[in-house]
Amino acid sequence: MLSYPDYTRCPVNIISSIRKYYREPIVYPTLPKLDVHLSKFYKNVILIVLGGMGTDMMERNLSPMSFLRRNFTENLTSVFPSSTAASMISCYTGVTPNEHAWLGRSLFFKEFCRTVDVFTNLDSYTKTPVASANAAEFVMPYETIYRDIADSIIGDVQPFTITNEKTNIAEKGNIHKTADSFERVCELLKMICITNQNTFTYVQWNSPDEAAHKDGVTGEKTAATLKSINKQLEVLCKDLTDTLVIVSADHGMKDITEEIKINYIPDIMECLVIPPFVESRAAACFVKNDRRTDFERAFHNHLGNDFILLSKNDILTKGLLGEGRTHPKITDFIGDYMICAIADKSVKYLTLNTKPRPPFAANHGGLTEEEMTIPLIIITTKQTKEYKQKKLL
Repeated sequence: MLSYPDYTRCPVNIISSIRKYYREPIVYPTLPKLDVHLSKFYKNVILIVLGGMGTDMMERNLSPMSFLRRNFTENLTSVFPSSTAASMISCYTGVTPNEHAWLGRSLFFKEFCRTVDVFTNLDSYTKTPVASANAAEFVMPYETIYRDIADSIIGDVQPFTITNEKTNIAEKGNIHKTADSFERVCELLKMICITNQNTFTYVQWNSPDEAAHKDGVTGEKTAATLKSINKQLEVLCKDLTDTLVIVSADHGMKDITEEIKINYIPDIMECLVIPPFVESRAAACFVKNDRRTDFERAFHNHLGNDFILLSKNDILTKGLLGEGRTHPKITDFIGDYMICAIADKSVKYLTLNTKPRPPFAANHGGLTEEEMTIPLIIITTKQTKEYKQKKLL
């Protein structure tokens, strides 16, 4: 079943509710159910975004009585593409992919004439460095929400961020911590929450995404990872007071049965200007002007059962990337068409110098319900004293 992004109920709207709580201006709608909890004024607010933990994955690996499922509030959608990059930068900034332009893992930058993995700054094919500085951050800089929260009229709010050791977040009003395990994440959260300061903490954690890529949505390692996170969060929340914990995901994941090598389909390759990029389940294509009809025919003949073809006009007029001011790089990154997965297959382009890797057992980026539906989980803790908000002028 297909599921399209809803920019009134997605990660952007979680951030809108948080911005509203800290009395910062908002552009996008808030989430009413989250607003109700935030209205009780907790000293500490924690937002934990678990990589890949869509509602489907959660329900298939955790029992109905598990801690996370007991505190499930409602379903949201991911952004489009349902990629880590698009959703994660939306969580950092509170704006849509249409505004920040970080659409996926691998983007073609005409400024460098190379396809670049945006987080590692490596050439997507050779895995060699593209530039001394991060290419994506240079071309598409963004402002995070942390400085605004630190400067909130509520006063004395300290933002923190916690990520895996290999995930980089610039310190702009926030204090950044890294962790080598989710156990360490929980230790850091506990230390932050027992201080006398009002705090907001954002946690971006790569699991269970990493396990599912290798083992599948219901694989043994994926299930064990999710159950461990569930248990550790339950223990943590029992020890916290005056804290609201919000748990969600950047996107869901779907098991993959076949990775189609698009360079083995001459009918399609003859029509392309450069290799596809962005994600293997949301691949942008630049097509030769005189071959667009041929390309559409070849797509329907070879890929039409498992993918849909979205033209640039479709993507922009249907608002699939969200509202707001369109970033100048958007039309560079969506190409003339996007090949978008609606079933259990992905596409891959192999060059002569592509380093081999095993196919992913599960992946994301497409428009299936499994990839697009994510949970909103709200966990309240005991309030030992009423949190007094400064009187607003």
